[in-house]
Amino acid sequence: MRVLVIGGNGQTGRLVIDEALQRGHKVTAWIRDPSALPAKEGLTIVKGTPLEPSNIESAFNAVQSDIPTAVIVTLGSPQVKGTRVMTNAHENLLAAMKRHGVSKIATLSSFGVGSSFPNINAIMRFAISRTSFKHLFEDHNQVDMTLKKSGVKFVLFRAARLTLGEKRPFSSWATTGKDSVFSRAWGGSRGPVWRRVWWMLLRRALGIAAPL
Repeated sequence: MRVLVIGGNGQTGRLVIDEALQRGHKVTAWIRDPSALPAKEGLTIVKGTPLEPSNIESAFNAVQSDIPTAVIVTLGSPQVKGTRVMTNAHENLLAAMKRHGVSKIATLSSFGVGSSFPNINAIMRFAISRTSFKHLFEDHNQVDMTLKKSGVKFVLFRAARLTLGEKRPFSSWATTGKDSVFSRAWGGSRGPVWRRVWWMLLRRALGIAAPL
């Protein structure tokens, strides 16, 4: 299986790539600066940005005989008014996916997006509503709606605050986060995220039973 990872040079993106390669899968990583990501067996690195539709074909066709089966997005969005980084990237990706017959996508979102908003704590509700955080959450909310209307198979992973702690067991509350720990306190390690995203993608997109 080959996956296309968008945002592969970020902290979470690198973990996703490493886990995929360790499990014997092939990865195409689409990043702005290829020199920032070390070469590895099974990894194809492509320069570009999902904000430029003209770049997209190079990512899907990087290995002519092996089109990606699925897309994993680990991009972030700036805290700038009117930002559409995530939304525009997904609109461009979805158009390319349909051209190439790719129907599976997993996106790293955030707890507080969409229907999970009522279940975050008061501090985060204030931050999302009254600070510059609201701009990136508006972008994520638009992605949420875009994917739901797209007709493709998708996973939206609404992660809480991510740190660089060690890998450890995690809990999930599908799909709104009600009664989760982060609804009362702060979140935890970035370590398990790559594993959660990866196996959620496999279970949803490929229809297999895979241990978390």
